[in-house]
Amino acid sequence: MSQTARQPRAYHPGPWERLVDGFRYGGGLGQWAWLAHRVTGLGILLYLVIHIFDTFFVVVNPAMYDHALSLYGGWTGGGYYWPLRWAFRFGELGLFASVLFHALNGLRVIAFDFCPWACQYQKQLFRLVVIVFLAVMIPAGIWIVLPLGQAPPTRPEHANPADVAAAAPAR
Repeated sequence: MSQTARQPRAYHPGPWERLVDGFRYGGGLGQWAWLAHRVTGLGILLYLVIHIFDTFFVVVNPAMYDHALSLYGGWTGGGYYWPLRWAFRFGELGLFASVLFHALNGLRVIAFDFCPWACQYQKQLFRLVVIVFLAVMIPAGIWIVLPLGQAPPTRPEHANPADVAAAAPAR
């Protein structure tokens, strides 16, 4: 029996290889700007989904919405829990940073679309975005984080989980 030699097949990378190649650093500020723009956009999308979900409680169960707001302030059923308040405050800081960078970098991208000659100044424009970002973010970051150094506000009356259960609609 003779075997016929098969022709080698062309290599086509699978989905995993393409994903890994997409994250491989190719060089330059442009790729970092692209990656940061995508990551901040996904962060903003995640926030919007969570925001729509918790605002939905205003209609369904207002007491549960009030309880969610008290959680953002660090109040749980067992009392005040400072790491929860700090986590949400730093989450707000991350949200502000994401929106600010995404907006500034979006203006840079718009400049490329409407002024093709601006592509020659990509590095300078990205540096300008970073400088404006830091000039706005540093004072805003201090303003957002500063309340953490003060005593927490008094416990809201709607922070008790028993109130949430009592206000739940009957089925």
